[in-house]
Formats: sequence, structure tokens, C-alpha cells
Amino acid sequence: MNEKTKLPRVAKGKKPKYLDDGSIDNLMAMIMTLTQEISVLRDRIDTLERMLEEKEIISTKEFDDFVPSDDLEMMRKDRRHELLERVLLPIKKELE
Repeated sequence: MNEKTKLPRVAKGKKPKYLDDGSIDNLMAMIMTLTQEISVLRDRIDTLERMLEEKEIISTKEFDDFVPSDDLEMMRKDRRHELLERVLLPIKKELE
């Protein structure tokens, strides 16, 4: 059976240096953070959709046709804002 791995939300240790330009390093860090987020989210969504469809609870078409409420839209907007804050953190730190 697979063991569940808990990944840290914030990287620890020295900031990696990819290239000679610090600005490009910041962009690379942002891209890598986004790539990690997308990968995890895609896996989780895939798992949910497969489990729900397998149990005949909801179909993929129902997912595609879903229209969120205003409250849900606001919650998602706040979550996107928090993600952007995290992604832009390297630039913010550089500017401080």
C-alpha cells in the first residue's frame, strides 16, 4: 500500500540559484512553484473524478456543466489571491 507523503507548503533552506540574473531566478522559482501546484491539483482532481464516477455519484459531464454560486466564486477569488501572493513572494522579498 502506498504511504501518504506530506509535502511542506514553503521551501526551506537556501534559495536555489539557477542562472546569473537574480530576476530570472525569481521567475524560475515562480514557474517551479506553479508547476508543483498544477501537478498536485491535477492528480487530486483526477482522483476525485475517477472515484465519483466509479461509484456512480456524479459524471464527468456534471463536473463540466457546474455553475458556482456567488459565495463560491468569492471563496475561489480569495484562494486565487493567496496563491498569487505565494507565487509572487520571491519578487516581493527581492524588493524589500
